[in-house]
Amino acid sequence: MNDPEQDSYEPGPPLPMTGTSGELLPASTEYSARSSQFDSFPPWSVGDVAAVLGFTLAVVMVCSVLALGVARVVTGSHHAPLGDLASNPLVIIGSQIAAYPIVIAFMMMLVRNKAGEPFWRAIRWNWPSGLAALFLSAGTIFAFVVEFASRYLPIPKSLPVDKFFNETTGAYLMAGFGVTLAPLLEELFFRGMLYPLVRRISGVIPAILLTTTAFALIHGAQLGYAWAPLLSIFVVGLVFTLVREHTGSVAASFLMHCGYNLALFGTLWVASDGFRHLEKVVD
Repeated sequence: MNDPEQDSYEPGPPLPMTGTSGELLPASTEYSARSSQFDSFPPWSVGDVAAVLGFTLAVVMVCSVLALGVARVVTGSHHAPLGDLASNPLVIIGSQIAAYPIVIAFMMMLVRNKAGEPFWRAIRWNWPSGLAALFLSAGTIFAFVVEFASRYLPIPKSLPVDKFFNETTGAYLMAGFGVTLAPLLEELFFRGMLYPLVRRISGVIPAILLTTTAFALIHGAQLGYAWAPLLSIFVVGLVFTLVREHTGSVAASFLMHCGYNLALFGTLWVASDGFRHLEKVVD
């Protein structure tokens, strides 16, 4: 029986792939490498994915506590209610910025140990040489398409995510986080670890739907679990997963994700005069 992940490369011409040192791999080398690597792809299990989730929750919690302590010291708010500090956008984003690299390092260690090969090869990062700008641009264009279509949906005027754009520093911090660490971790986990595992167990369509649904739900709290914005983010996740399936490259979906978020934050930056007048776009 052929490994299902191998089939994902057959529908169209493969992306030109690079080796670990950045050199372009010859086609014969590329396909022979794929044939030998797909025998038991992915080598991690449901328990491993659950371990990453549990580790993420634990690290975010620890970093949140540390961020609260730092916020109390820096602001001198020793008697301020913890609830107020815990809901401060700078504390929330700061704790995630601290936590995400630790989670990525844990994921890299787990995958490398399970696969017995370098992490980026094991996760099917497969940098799309010569096409990186194309995927980045496609993500940017896709963001404008989704934004235009969302105008015909009953999007609430106010969403929980708006609190991250109440002041300039928080907006810049959120934008920087949103085009770097956030898409990197999300793509490595959802399209890199979760998708191929579910694909191996249940097939392509269930894997696409489950991965997309999980991706939408992790953004649920930011969107107040309102169905219209959740539908939009579901479509976004669906396209990212389809890109991953068609190209066999997590890097391709990551570039689209970065381009998508960059367009959103860039539009907000322009509309708010460089995040100086956020009341124009948030109120």
